[in-house]
Amino acid sequence: MKHFRIIALLLLIWCLRQFGNAQSETSSPYPESNRDSVLLIKDSIFPKMDFQWMSYQMKIDMTMEEEKLQFQCFVAIRTDSIIYLNLNKSGIELARVVLTPKEVVFVNKMEHKYYQGDYSFFQNIVGIPLDYLMIQSLLLATDFPHFENNFQLTTDDGKLEFISPLRKQNNSDLSIMQSIQIGEKGVIEENDITELKTMRDINVKYDNYVIIENVHFFSKMLIEMETDETIIEAEIKNVKVNRPGPTGIKIPENFEEIIFEK
Repeated sequence: MKHFRIIALLLLIWCLRQFGNAQSETSSPYPESNRDSVLLIKDSIFPKMDFQWMSYQMKIDMTMEEEKLQFQCFVAIRTDSIIYLNLNKSGIELARVVLTPKEVVFVNKMEHKYYQGDYSFFQNIVGIPLDYLMIQSLLLATDFPHFENNFQLTTDDGKLEFISPLRKQNNSDLSIMQSIQIGEKGVIEENDITELKTMRDINVKYDNYVIIENVHFFSKMLIEMETDETIIEAEIKNVKVNRPGPTGIKIPENFEEIIFEK
């Protein structure tokens, strides 16, 4: 059934291309009817979050320039509400992060430091103004729900690729260039993002999907940030759907506040 669905979509793409070729040279290269059809395909095939909670363990190998790090990270997400991250190694907690749509709380247990404030935290750490919904989408292999739907559609080896050279965030001046590749199972296999103001990029690949409680979920993730020479390889296990996870975080009184220069 899934293969029939892909074939039908490929046929529709061919029809859209024939329609585009029939347009006059003075017309818009992306006619309104074409954009509407691409949006219809996107809505019908893109992964959706049909759950309230998702949690999993990550075994991470991280390379930053020439430095190599290994650790684990427990992730618990209540969709559109809270993201809980616990970084640990050999049973020792290294750091804890709790994200809500409006606030970031980061506690560094190793250096006895903390941050509590807005999402400028990620601008200072990775150089890209990530917000809650973007991080949630990257951790769950879904699309950003709060950006324009202005994709162009191409095919490559039977896979669908949604491309936007200029995709703007709703109610913000943030603009990105983005390419999303959908595999035969109707899941996101690659999400390539470039923030156009700084030209910093994040490429995320998802692999080895399995079905857990009727949800397709990846068991491998590869994150590459070429401009920072950073590679993160993660193996995913112990995936749990709709089982509430921890959300708490406490800032010890003797910890030093992290303050970024403006």
